Amino acid sequence: NLEEKCCGKLERIALPVFQPSTPDPAPASDQVQRLPSEGSGDAEKLKEPSTAQSHTPGDTSLSLALSLGQSTDSLGPYGDGDGAENQVQPKRPSLIDRQPSTVEYLPGMMHSACPKGLLPKFSSWSLLKLGSAKSYNCHTGLEQPSFLPGSSFLLPWDLVIRSRSEEDAGLMEPLDGGSSSWPAPNKSLVGKRGSAGGLGRGRRRDDMARVFVGFEYEDSRGRRFISSGPDKIVKALGPGGAKDPATRVLNTDMPLYVPSPSQGRGLKPHFAQLARLFIVVPDAPLEITLNPQVQPGPPPCPIFHPEQTEVVLPADGFWVLRFPYSYATERGPCFPPKENQPLSNYKVLRGILKASTANPVPQ
Repeated sequence: NLEEKCCGKLERIALPVFQPSTPDPAPASDQVQRLPSEGSGDAEKLKEPSTAQSHTPGDTSLSLALSLGQSTDSLGPYGDGDGAENQVQPKRPSLIDRQPSTVEYLPGMMHSACPKGLLPKFSSWSLLKLGSAKSYNCHTGLEQPSFLPGSSFLLPWDLVIRSRSEEDAGLMEPLDGGSSSWPAPNKSLVGKRGSAGGLGRGRRRDDMARVFVGFEYEDSRGRRFISSGPDKIVKALGPGGAKDPATRVLNTDMPLYVPSPSQGRGLKPHFAQLARLFIVVPDAPLEITLNPQVQPGPPPCPIFHPEQTEVVLPADGFWVLRFPYSYATERGPCFPPKENQPLSNYKVLRGILKASTANPVPQ
């Protein structure tokens, strides 16, 4: 309802959602609640995930029902599913694998244990482009309201891009977020002959590209801040921006909830929740792939992800991913942590961003 006033005109990457082909589509959970009640033997058969994917297109309703039977056990142990699939014959491509249903929609959100071939009526994620890469100023930070002082700066992520005059075609390596994929900030690069220093004859020149990344948290009182680690808030006192590299937040599981820096006078602790991820992709031959995976509770809570698991962010863009405020399966919501529950069980899995050079090295 607020899109026309705030973000309706912004460029966005649309995530796939349910597209009905009938005037009265039904939530898939209605079928789930009826089928297991027919008998315990039938209920056990419904829990076989591979059965749902081996039917012909003519058995669409039956295969959907069997898939949904798997979803009724979505909050059970998730390690058993892979073993069951390995014991059956290889999965054949079916209609459900290729094309989502246009008759039934997923009542909850997309997660690791939901059935194949179903999409929700709307996405709980949003991916918008705020402007070009130059629209973010690393010296002033995010010029948005409600940020704590000095905490609105994104973290630099320096990536190596081989020069176009490079003769070593075999140096094209994916930059997957590992610590060996890029040099430390301000560290001198090693030349082709193994020596560090200037760009003399026979030396290799590495071109650098700088991506900016920011995990933004917001508490119930509207206070916002960027985190530079699982237990650290960005604090840039001078005009130079954030000094900490983004490698720490990219190479570790980031918490979904952290204690709010302003607790107030009450005895009940206040939490700040991961609300947004900012990514500044430079105008460079890079491909930045976004793959968010959130586990909003202790096992066997499923892992939630957008309707499109991997999204390539175009170059020269200032992107923001809005995380869901609440997470729910077809069986109900995943509640936030209580006072005595460890926050480490609520997390965003590492590997949310991956980078690779977009253009091949010319021969």
